[in-house]
Amino acid sequence: MTAVLTEFSKTSQAKGALKLKQTLTFSFAGAVLIHVVVWTLLPMLLQTNASLDMIEGLAWGREWQLGYEKDPPLFPWLIELITTWSDKKLWVSYLAGQLCIATVFFSVWQLGRRIATEAEALVGALLLEGVYYFNLPTPEFNDIVLQMPFAALFGWVLHKAITENRLTIWIVSGLVASLGLWSRYSMGAYILPLALLMIAHPVARRRLASPGPWLLLLTSTLLFIPHLYWMAESGFVSIEYVGRRAPEITKITDFLSSLFSFISAQLLALLPMLLIAIMLWRWRSSRNWLQLRWGNFDQAYITALAFGPIAISLCLSIVARRPMRVMWGAPLWCFIGLFIVMAIRPFLTIEKLRYFGRAWSIAMLLPIAFFVLDQLYAPQITGNEKRTHFPGTILAETVTDRWHGTFDSPLKYVAGDTWYAGNVSFYSTERPSTMFSHGGRRFSPWIDPEDIKRAGAMLIWDATQEGDAIPAELATQFTNAIPQPPVILDGEVSVHHLGLAFVPPETIESP
Repeated sequence: MTAVLTEFSKTSQAKGALKLKQTLTFSFAGAVLIHVVVWTLLPMLLQTNASLDMIEGLAWGREWQLGYEKDPPLFPWLIELITTWSDKKLWVSYLAGQLCIATVFFSVWQLGRRIATEAEALVGALLLEGVYYFNLPTPEFNDIVLQMPFAALFGWVLHKAITENRLTIWIVSGLVASLGLWSRYSMGAYILPLALLMIAHPVARRRLASPGPWLLLLTSTLLFIPHLYWMAESGFVSIEYVGRRAPEITKITDFLSSLFSFISAQLLALLPMLLIAIMLWRWRSSRNWLQLRWGNFDQAYITALAFGPIAISLCLSIVARRPMRVMWGAPLWCFIGLFIVMAIRPFLTIEKLRYFGRAWSIAMLLPIAFFVLDQLYAPQITGNEKRTHFPGTILAETVTDRWHGTFDSPLKYVAGDTWYAGNVSFYSTERPSTMFSHGGRRFSPWIDPEDIKRAGAMLIWDATQEGDAIPAELATQFTNAIPQPPVILDGEVSVHHLGLAFVPPETIESP
């Protein structure tokens, strides 16, 4: 009888554990689905124009290069593919950005299920909802958002590769690492600390005697070689861009001030999550609440994932004396929530998980409210029109009609400011190739000088800032440009005064 009762008790416990697991899985899926749907719908309803990074990526992506002035090519390729497939509908870009964030949540959750309990994995993943970088900026799909899922996937699959030592998983890890680098060079901030962990930790170091880690290295290197070749051929223009965006600061006080500003901004971005973490800390199960031990591989691994990327980035910044920009911190915090849960080990009862659910709801609703108010009322209050409310379609139609009113040939090229030339390139029915005026042909190698002479080009610039005359950087390259009457566009709260000039086609006479 005792044996029967014992067996019945075990069966009941197993069923209860299975039901709890299913409930937690359903909760995770529901939370992520809500995030994806809300942050896809909001920009669809409140924004009418593509953002700056999307416009720039689309101007690059149509040229199908192995690299671009600022970035590796994966983001421009992807946004070109999805917008072409959707017939220039922006919803697909908004959805793509949220699928990237959902992949981060999923990867962190999967790693959490490997190294913690089901409840801790759920909380560790959903804590990211309280990090600024995973909500408000994400409607602007760009290279930063695209790198995030590869960073999170790499953290998950590498742990799987180290613990299971299967060659296929090592190869997948190399593939993910390479795709992350094709998205953004800052993927190296994840690769380097985990490589150091492989050398330093005895559990991971044993794998160096097997072929797995070397297959990872071989796979990622071989797949990245085409872009490395492009970097050398281009004169390392994408590396130069980083230097221009973060010029060296020689005065130590100025550098320390910029470093303090960056760290303060990161703490502010993490603040909602840290407030929820304080609530979790009150639920710790023992007085020995900070449970971090180097000998425990899982805890060493999650510590390296959570703080390795930001540590590496700060070290490079200090050594080079180049300040980090605030948004460069966005992809570096994918595993901070799981680290906190692993460090605190809160006592997560069903009732306390409900409390966490309410806190998660607040952490989600506050950015949503701010986004809605910002989109609806900020332009009227500040007098500054948002780029996502710019009349890009009207601009493209207006200047394209002007071109065809003068020439019988297609509009094949547009040159000028990134924003205005990029809007013409994307929204014009003819999708002209773009040469951004700040870099000339060096940053636009797809421009054939002989073809641009034959086909002609349109020049466009911000006349409010640069005056009605053709800017020097354009005038020196297109000496035969003919100024046109300016284009005046009414925005929601701004009047856009744009300069325009035509470079006439050599083979076609004006009507």
